[in-house]
Order: sequence, then C-alpha cells, then structure tokens
Amino acid sequence: MLDNQNENIDKEYRKILVERFSHGSKNAKALYIKYVQYDSIGSLDYPDVPCYNTYDNKIYLNASMDLVNPRGAGVTWFHEHGHYIDAALGYISDDDVFRKLLDQDVLKLRDKFSRKFHLLTLDKVDVTISNEMFDMRLHSAVSDLMDGITQGQITSIAGHSNNYWKQDKYTINREAFAHMFECQFDKERYNEMKKYFPKSLIYFEKILKKEKN
Repeated sequence: MLDNQNENIDKEYRKILVERFSHGSKNAKALYIKYVQYDSIGSLDYPDVPCYNTYDNKIYLNASMDLVNPRGAGVTWFHEHGHYIDAALGYISDDDVFRKLLDQDVLKLRDKFSRKFHLLTLDKVDVTISNEMFDMRLHSAVSDLMDGITQGQITSIAGHSNNYWKQDKYTINREAFAHMFECQFDKERYNEMKKYFPKSLIYFEKILKKEKN
C-alpha cells in the first residue's frame, strides 16, 4: 500500500515508512490498507504543526522533519493516519467507555506511584510520574495523553495547549486513538503505551480487531 501511495514521497522517507509498516500489528495494517486512500496526503512540506484536516480529509506534514523526528522516523505519518482512520470510521474513538478506561489507567498509575514511593500528596505523585517520562523517543505519546487527561497536572516531555484539549468533549479520545494507532508500528513506543495505559490499549486493540473485518 505504501509503495503505491503518493508518488511525491522522497525515496528515503518512503523506505522508512515501508519498513515501519512491515513491523506493524496485523490489525493496524489491515485497517490502514482498508481505509487509507492513495491521496491521503495534502502536503509533504507543510510548514506548520502536522495535522489531519477534517475539511478536505487530507494530512499535512513535513516529510523532511518526520524523517529526522526525535520521536522516531515516521511517527508523525502514522499518528496522523490514525486520525485519518478514526475519521473514516466515523470517529469511533468518541466512546465513553474508552475515556473511562483512560481515566482509570491514570488513577491506577497514581495509586501505584503513591504506594511505591510512599508519597502522601497528589502533587508529589504527579511530579514523580512527570519526571519519569523524560525521553522524547519513548515517552512523547504517553506524556501527551497524561497532560490532557490530568489537565496539565502530569506534564513532561510533550503535550498540547490547554485550548487544544478543551475544543471538544472527545479530543482526548481522538488523540489517544491516534497515539495508540501509531505505536502499533513501533515496538518501543508500544511497550511504553502498554506500561502507562494497559486497559485502554487493550480496549483500543479490540476496536481495531473488530473494525478490520
């Protein structure tokens, strides 16, 4: 699929994307093949923040930047295609159960850190969790989700503005969907997502399995 997608993709970037795709989970690859159109990209030299544009159903990113992405080469491509696929499915991430599980994962993590480090106040717990997510390559996705879910109480290597999180009831769900889709193509980032959001990741993967058919 990636071999035939957008003839303007730089050869080196395409190679990275094909390699990353080849190591993706079975269900994530199936959904990508099923829903992503050959013209999913609106621009590969977009000068602003990468995004999926709901108005023209296209993705805007900077391929040169994604090739040397500190999060991992190609991470932005698969993250934005996560948003793209979510939209193609009618925003299946707009799911109250999914959000509840995201909240439960954070609550359980806070409790775990409180007990492990003998921390008696929530602010100390949140600072300790924040300090653990220090690696952009590994933690950018989980850091971003923690930031949104806790309204900035847990904030570390990556995040969005407060206004971004407030734009819609399901913004956090949609961002979680894109992050979890992207990590299906990256074992190291997947392991971190599984560590911090185990229940919600399982739920997400059930969605993928159901929708691939």
